[in-house]
Amino acid sequence: MSDTFTLRFAAAISASALAALAVLAAQAGRANAQEFDCRRAGMASERTICRSDVLGALDEKMSGLYAELKQSYGRRSERDQLKRYQRQFLAARNDCGRDTECIKGAYLDQIGVLQAQIERNNRLSER
Repeated sequence: MSDTFTLRFAAAISASALAALAVLAAQAGRANAQEFDCRRAGMASERTICRSDVLGALDEKMSGLYAELKQSYGRRSERDQLKRYQRQFLAARNDCGRDTECIKGAYLDQIGVLQAQIERNNRLSER
């Protein structure tokens, strides 16, 4: 794949993720948007997510995609690999600390990756 194609593909994913983000942000409720308990948020990144409707909506979107993808895998080895990948995402997100743009970027990247894998799995299952 050429670098130009890769960059265009990444930009298209980011643009669609931003559009989805706008819809989610409009619908998100601040109190329960996150998939973790804000009362027990210990990490700076978690507290930052709890204070932001946008980041809360991204967390909810990412969590839904993760659950969908995990459920679609029939083999334990696939689920375990996905869990390891998710832990890497969480570590990267947590490394952002209070930097909202960093957290947002981490979520948008992860959402793009999870959506692409779901689409790939759907294409493969149609064959």
